[in-house]
Amino acid sequence: MKSLPFTALLMTMLSGCSLFQVHTNLDKAQILDVNATPIGTVEGESCQSKSTQAPPNMIDAQTDARRKVADKGGNAVVFGKCISMPATTECVSSMVCYGQAYKVKDSE
Repeated sequence: MKSLPFTALLMTMLSGCSLFQVHTNLDKAQILDVNATPIGTVEGESCQSKSTQAPPNMIDAQTDARRKVADKGGNAVVFGKCISMPATTECVSSMVCYGQAYKVKDSE
């Protein structure tokens, strides 16, 4: 069971707001059932600040959210959705991903 936190993190990294489906013998309820404590919501952003830069993408937005989870003391995140945002003065284009942060306890 020591691999449960790693498995939970890997699942969220692979399954987030992806267009790809990930099939596993675990589901979110099993991963987060007993050993996880919710610690709050997070959002991550990918911003294209100049038109000559690469467009915003989901991977960067989810990575930003994962960093925020770690800053809160968490080690897992379940993403709900990712959306493209309208242009602002800072970003020509941006994408934001929203999720729930968890602290998954190691079951030794």
